[in-house]
Amino acid sequence: MAARGVKGLADEFRLSSPVFRHALRAALAITVAIAAARGLGLAHSVWVPVTVLVVMRPSLGGTLHISWKRFAGTAMGAVAGVLMVCLKLPAPVVAALVLVMVFFIFYFKAHHYVLFTATLTVALVLILGTVFSHTWQGGAERMADTLLGIAIGLGASFLVWPNFARKNLRREMGDLIAAQHRHFSQLVAAYFGDDTDMSGLLAGRLTAVQHLDACTEKFTDAAIEPGLRASQRQELVNLADAFTGVHRTLTAMASTVGKSSGVFHGSILAECQGVVACLDRLFSALESYAREDQAFEDQAFNERFSRFMVFLGRMRSQGEFDRFPLDSRNNASAFIRQINRLAADLERARKGIEALRTGR
Repeated sequence: MAARGVKGLADEFRLSSPVFRHALRAALAITVAIAAARGLGLAHSVWVPVTVLVVMRPSLGGTLHISWKRFAGTAMGAVAGVLMVCLKLPAPVVAALVLVMVFFIFYFKAHHYVLFTATLTVALVLILGTVFSHTWQGGAERMADTLLGIAIGLGASFLVWPNFARKNLRREMGDLIAAQHRHFSQLVAAYFGDDTDMSGLLAGRLTAVQHLDACTEKFTDAAIEPGLRASQRQELVNLADAFTGVHRTLTAMASTVGKSSGVFHGSILAECQGVVACLDRLFSALESYAREDQAFEDQAFNERFSRFMVFLGRMRSQGEFDRFPLDSRNNASAFIRQINRLAADLERARKGIEALRTGR
């Protein structure tokens, strides 16, 4: 493992590497921040380089996205903190408020970055307001240092090897579709098979969720970057919704798979597997379309699904399903609806990708 880590580090130690460039860009920005803080004689000079370190991301969009959240949270916290200090609260009450803020700092850290920054700023201003006599000084200094750090971080992101998040969207989308495709294949194998590997299904679902979170973050970062039209920004939002819809349908399908194997046997099984195979090819075609600048190959899923529904209607009229329990029939119906919904979600994603490309 150590050798693999050393090799990975050596592979990135080149000027053309995005990781190496980001490290140099961040190091330069932090150096400028330290020099500026000392040159201006700031009372809390560490806040400036810390802000730079926090807001800088490998992509320009990522830096812009976190910067406005940092600024909004700091402004909210500074105003709230100064108002609390002006109330001249007793020391025990201030201590209790700081403890409450510490609780919310840890709570919001993973849930809401703006509120995390706001509660952190409130705690700092309360502590400084207790130590120093100027009630507004702590909030004003916090705001000024944060603004300076954000300005330096954004300046470095714009001027030193700017890296746009939208450049990596194809790879991110392709990886996400591939992960969702693999999870879909696992679910299908478990539904039609005799043994359900629940641990494998859970691992596949977690992998798909991780890719969904990473891709959604890239969409958000790209949407805030300059150089895009309003329609393209909206398409990025729509694409994130479409891939989230795929995930929701796969989650519902996992619940169906965990309950029963359905009533697919004989000729019905063959017909259903034909529909599933068509959807499987639709996944593959969409992944290729996302990764490469080529035409989308239509898999004619709707036509295949319509033939399958006609076949099911004929089987029902012949009483083919009467010997199966009602819950098994309901399970099979749910599985069929989820197959059709997945195809609709994938078609929505395809239209989003097409609109994003043609809107350039």
